[in-house]
Amino acid sequence: MTDPAAAGGGIAAATKAARIGDVRARLDQIRDPELDEPVTAMGFIQAIEIAGDDVRVMFQLPTAWCAANFAYLMAVDMKAAVAALPWVASVEIVLLEHFAARRINEAVGQDLSFVAAFPQKAEAELDDLRQTFLEKAFLARQHAVLAALSKPVAILAADWSIADLERQAGESEALGAAAARYLALRRSLPGQRAFVTAGGEAVAAADWPVHLREIRRTAMTLAANAEHCRVLASARTA
Repeated sequence: MTDPAAAGGGIAAATKAARIGDVRARLDQIRDPELDEPVTAMGFIQAIEIAGDDVRVMFQLPTAWCAANFAYLMAVDMKAAVAALPWVASVEIVLLEHFAARRINEAVGQDLSFVAAFPQKAEAELDDLRQTFLEKAFLARQHAVLAALSKPVAILAADWSIADLERQAGESEALGAAAARYLALRRSLPGQRAFVTAGGEAVAAADWPVHLREIRRTAMTLAANAEHCRVLASARTA
């Protein structure tokens, strides 16, 4: 006969494991704003603790001197994402071993704005910074789509509609993954042309070569920064 206490413990353990999975799935959606890489894939998440309906997430950046505004953005995004889970009663986000950890942890815990958190240093809220990073991510994702195409097709793609891109993506698994990531941002901009500027403007045929160079440069910068962070994080844990 099954021991009720043991059975209860098993159910509790299974529930806890499932809830940790829920939290990690939400954190998978949170990206380092500068790198456009998931915080989970970058190895930033150090621990997820579940106590009933309460959640604590501990994260650490590659160095103690990573920019405070980047750390703050990630922390508030993590908190909002986890808090949206229907079973969560409270969320605590804890930044570890960072020069501004105490202030950021307090501010995020109290739902303070960035300016309220750093009144002597912050000149403005981070909306413009977040938009800048979003535009860079858009261009880098666009480059990933075009890089998945052969060069002649990529040149012809200047005139594609979103429907054209979706049709092409349906025929290639590699292109499909890149297109899905790109279209997640593209659909928030007006118009039906597949490839546009970060502001949503069509790219004239004469400007297409310059546009391709711009998005390649942006993609290479993001990739280099991400690799640099990975190296620093690896050195930290070695």
